[in-house]
Amino acid sequence: MRMQYMAGLGWLLCGLAFSPWVPGANPPSQDPSLEWRTFLARGTAADVNAVIEAVDAVGYDGVAVDAGKCRSHARQVEDGVRRVPVSMVMQRAAMLCAEAIGDRKAADHAAGALAALARYAFAEADRGAWPRPVRIVLPGDAYALFASAGMRVRYEFYTELHPAPYFPLLVAAAPPEGGAETLVEFDYVDVLRQVDRKADAYGTPRLRLNYVDAFVGSAAKRDEVTAVDYEAVKAASLEESITRKVDVLRAAAARGGVASAGAWLLVCRMNPSPGCADGLVDALLPQAEARHAYPMLLLALAYAEGVGVAQDARAASAMLDAANRAWKRDGASVSYAELMGVLHPGEPMLPDVRKRLEAARALGNETAAAMLVADRVDHATGPVLDSDDEALLASDVNNGTGEGLFRLAAWYESRDAAKADAYLRRAAQADNPAALRILALRLRREQGSKPPSAETLAWMEKAANGGDAYAMYYSAFRAYMNGNPRRAEDWILPAALRGDVESLFFLASLWAENYPGMSGDAAKAVDLYQSMSGSAEFGARARRELAGMALDGKGMPKDPARARAWLLKDAEAGDVESQAYLGSLLLNGQLGDDGEAEGRKWLEKAISADSLEAMNAYGLWLHNHGHDEADWVRGVDLSVKAANAGDSGALNNAAWMLCVSAHEGVRKPSDGMALARKLEALPDIGPGAIDTIAACHAAAGDTESAVALQQRVIDEVKRLPDQDQGSLGKMQERLALYRAGKAYVEPLGGE
Repeated sequence: MRMQYMAGLGWLLCGLAFSPWVPGANPPSQDPSLEWRTFLARGTAADVNAVIEAVDAVGYDGVAVDAGKCRSHARQVEDGVRRVPVSMVMQRAAMLCAEAIGDRKAADHAAGALAALARYAFAEADRGAWPRPVRIVLPGDAYALFASAGMRVRYEFYTELHPAPYFPLLVAAAPPEGGAETLVEFDYVDVLRQVDRKADAYGTPRLRLNYVDAFVGSAAKRDEVTAVDYEAVKAASLEESITRKVDVLRAAAARGGVASAGAWLLVCRMNPSPGCADGLVDALLPQAEARHAYPMLLLALAYAEGVGVAQDARAASAMLDAANRAWKRDGASVSYAELMGVLHPGEPMLPDVRKRLEAARALGNETAAAMLVADRVDHATGPVLDSDDEALLASDVNNGTGEGLFRLAAWYESRDAAKADAYLRRAAQADNPAALRILALRLRREQGSKPPSAETLAWMEKAANGGDAYAMYYSAFRAYMNGNPRRAEDWILPAALRGDVESLFFLASLWAENYPGMSGDAAKAVDLYQSMSGSAEFGARARRELAGMALDGKGMPKDPARARAWLLKDAEAGDVESQAYLGSLLLNGQLGDDGEAEGRKWLEKAISADSLEAMNAYGLWLHNHGHDEADWVRGVDLSVKAANAGDSGALNNAAWMLCVSAHEGVRKPSDGMALARKLEALPDIGPGAIDTIAACHAAAGDTESAVALQQRVIDEVKRLPDQDQGSLGKMQERLALYRAGKAYVEPLGGE
C-alpha cells in the first residue's frame, strides 16, 4: 500500500460517537461471506488505497461528510464501494453522502449493505473460545460497525505486541444511554497482508510488521492514545530495567492507556519493589468510575494481588462484580481468569476463579466453558475428559484458530495415537500454526535428506505466517539455502522481534555478512550480539560470535587478541563450548602459530565434560594433523563417539574420514557407509553433508549414486549466497572422478 495515503488516517483510528443506520427497504442481496472471499482472492492494495482516498475526499470524519464534496467526488465513492464492498467505513461514507445529497435510493442501498456487513461481523464476533478476530479492511471499519449499531465507542487497545498472525484491536462500545459493553476484537493486518500482493515481503510474516509500523506509527505521531498506549508497551518490552519499564508504562497509563496499565500491573506483580505501582490505581480509577469494564477488572486484579494498593479480597470481588455487570455474560471473569493464569503459571485455578467461570458458563459464555475444561486437562492426574468435554473442545465454535482441536491432540498423544493424529490434522485444517508445524516436520523427517516436498514447504510457510517461531526460522533457512538472504530476513525478523533466541542468532548471522538490501549490517550484528552478551543463559554464545567477528574483522577492526580475551574469560569460567571453540582456534593457528599445546589442553578439558562439539573438532584435527597413527585413530574414534551421541556434524566428519581418509589404516568404507546411511536419513543436512554421502557411495563402489548426489551438491552450492569457489572446484573434481568410475581419497592433511 502506498505510504502517502497513511497521513489521512486520523479518522480511522479514533473512537467516535455515531448515529445509527436506518435499514433500507430494499437491501442488496449480497452475501458478506462470499464478498469477503472474493475480495481476499482478487482485491489489491490499490483497491484499499482507493477507499482511503474516497473517504478522505468527501470529508468523512466519523460523524458526517461534506455534501459538496460528495457531489464532486460521487464517482470516486462509487468506485470505492465497487472495489472494496466489504469495507464498512466505505459503505458508511457512501450512505452519509447519499443522505447529504438527498439520494434516498442510494442511501437505502448503502444502509442495507452496511447492515448486512454489520450482522455478519457481530455474528463472527460472538463465537466461542479461541476465536479469530473480526476481520476488517481498515481500522475505521470497526468504528463504522458500532456506529451502525447505534453504539458509542468507549475505549480500545491492542491486545498483542506482535502480529501472530493477527494484530487484534479490542474495541469496547455501549449504547449512548449506558449499559453493558460489547467488546470485540478486530484485525486488519492479516487482511491487508493477503491483498498486498506486490509488496516485497508478500507471503512472509514481515509484511504484517510493516503494516503495524505504518498504521500504529502514523497514529502515534498524531499522539493518539491507542497508538501511544501500544508504543509504550512495545518500548517497555525492550527495556531491561524494571524502573525504566514502569516509567514508560506509567506515562501512557496516566493518559488512559488500557494495555499499558495492564502491563504495568503485571510487571510490578511479577517484579515487586517499593514504589513500583505508585499511581496505578489513580490511572485506573477514572475509567473504573465511568464503568468501563476492562479497567474495572484490572482494578479488581490490583486489589486481589495487592499491586499499588493494599490486598483486599472483598474489594477485588466487588470490583469484579461491577466489571461483570458492564460486560455481557460475565466476560470480565474470563479475562480475569486469563490474567490470573499469567501471574500464576502452572498453578491450578483458584476456587473463586473457577466459581466465577462456572457462573459465566451458566450465562452461555462458551469461552468460560472451554477454559474450565482446559484447566481440568492441564492439571489432570487421571482420566478427566468425558464425552461432553471432548465435544466442547472439538466444536467448530471453539476452533476459530484450531486451538480446541490442538488441545485434544495433545491430550490423546499418550493415550490414543490415532485419535491424536486425527485431531492434529483437523487442527491444521483450521490453520493452527503449531499443528501445521508438527505435521510439516513429520513429513520432513520422512523425506530424510531429499529436498523438501512442496507440501512440506507450504505447511511450514503457513505455520510461519500463523506466528510459529520455529516455522519462521525454518522458512528463513530454506530461503537462505536457495540463495536469497533478503527473503530469509523477511521470514526471520518477526520471530527475532518476539525474542526467539535461535532467530536472534540467525538474524545476526545474516547481518554479519553485509548482504545488500538488508535492514542490518555487520555493525548492527555486533550491536545485537552485544545486547545478548549480558544474558546468563546465552551470553557466552553471543560472546563466541563476537569473537568470530573480531577474528574476521566484521563490524569491528580485525583483532585476534580481543577474540582470544573473550573466549579465554568464558573458558576459564567453565563454559564448555567456549573451551571447545578456543581450543579449535588455537589448534588451527587462528590465534597465532604456537597454539597446539594450549589448544589440545582446552579441547581435552571440554571433552572431559562430554562436549560433543569438542570431540568432533578435536577428532577432525587429530585425523588431519595428528603426528602418528595413534592420533589418527583417536581422531576417528572421537568423531564416531560424538556421532553415536547424536551430533550430526560429527556424523558427517566420521563418515568422511572412514570413507576417504588418506591413512589406509583408518579408511574403512563399509563402516563409513553405515554412518553415511544415518546421515542420509537426516533432513536439511546441507550440500557439505551430501558431498560426504556421495563420497561414501563412491568408496563403496556405487558411483552411479555418487554421480547423482554430487551433481545435487554442486547445484545446491551454486544457489548459496556465499559461494566458496575453491570448495566448489573440488566438488566438481570429485564429480569427474565418480563419472570415471573412481572413488575419492583425500590428500594428507585434509582439504
